[in-house]
Amino acid sequence: MTGRDFLVIMFCCLGWGGNFVITSWGVGMNPVPPFMLAFVRACFVLIFMGVFLFRPLPKNFGRLLMVCLCVGPIHLGFLYTGLQTAPASASSIISQALIPISTVLSVLFLKERIGWIRSSAIGVSLIGVVIMVYEPGALTIDIGLVYLLCAYISLAVGSVLMRRVPEVDWRQYVAWTAVMLFVLSLVATSLFETGQMDAWDQAGWKIIVVALYAAVFVSTFAHGQYFRLLQKYEVNQVVPLTLFTTVWACILGVLLLNETLYLRYLIGAVLILPCVWIIARRGAVPPVQEG
Repeated sequence: MTGRDFLVIMFCCLGWGGNFVITSWGVGMNPVPPFMLAFVRACFVLIFMGVFLFRPLPKNFGRLLMVCLCVGPIHLGFLYTGLQTAPASASSIISQALIPISTVLSVLFLKERIGWIRSSAIGVSLIGVVIMVYEPGALTIDIGLVYLLCAYISLAVGSVLMRRVPEVDWRQYVAWTAVMLFVLSLVATSLFETGQMDAWDQAGWKIIVVALYAAVFVSTFAHGQYFRLLQKYEVNQVVPLTLFTTVWACILGVLLLNETLYLRYLIGAVLILPCVWIIARRGAVPPVQEG
């Protein structure tokens, strides 16, 4: 990997890590309907990337829309719901569950094979996730972290489906994801959510900051460059570097939000992060080529 691309992926990680912190800061103390927030984010993305909708439609367009559904409205609906209560540092560690979950789905649905070392790492990392979402002292689950886990299960499904959609320009992917998010989040917030006007009255400018940050630094830059790098380099060369997302989120959470790192977060991190590294280093699941 060139030095320039290494810096690019580091800035992607900074963007993702910062997103946990910015969203927790913006909506954590203010009840903001999650699909309304996703709708505002989609509006900003379309302003920046809408021009790429006018290019010829890519192959397997129907499958592409399924990917966009998973990584757009479903993922962000759970994500923004969870981030209203979940700490930024713990949220970033939960996000690393994407890798083992994606690997399991690749084995189940793409018939890929993994060795016993990667299988063991997947099992241990999932145990780490359970430890993190369990709320000690009560027979209950930290619901914010559960929503975040659902968000990354949806993203994992979308990632597996993406392997069935070859030769997609990352800019078209970003643009069509924004379209799906725009339409479905608008319908969802209109039918199932309330309190939109109250949210704007209480945190109007914060909603703009959160949505604009996510649109520019996450949807457009981080996601776009991440897919570009995956087309240029082997997956096992790119994926391990995303572990720096957790580092950035923890640093920013402590510095900007004065968060406390509870022992269960540390135990979960000790189990998850090395296992994620092992899974990535033991080889990547090759993409499915369409005949």
